[in-house]
Amino acid sequence: MQPSGADKEVPSPSHSLDAGAAWGNLALQAARSGWAAHGMAGFDRERAASELGVPDGYHVEAAIAIGKPGDKSVLPESLAAREAPSDRLPLPQLVGEGSFGAIKS
Repeated sequence: MQPSGADKEVPSPSHSLDAGAAWGNLALQAARSGWAAHGMAGFDRERAASELGVPDGYHVEAAIAIGKPGDKSVLPESLAAREAPSDRLPLPQLVGEGSFGAIKS
């Protein structure tokens, strides 16, 4: 981005926040529309940039698969067992007040 009045581009310090907000809204809209959206961290960012023709000065931040949910009964047992809501930590382990160290794990 090039800040107003600047003579050159500088990295945006909020790019990860912006990408996260975009991903969150995309996932919500996908679910509302009957689709499933799955964010992925383990992908080859350099290859993605090359394959997609991403120009210099841009960075691949995320990969997201979007599709219609399938019939879980066709999954192998090992994968079917994973198709359950994940356990959630109790709220007091996730939020705190004050300094960063105030959150107890």
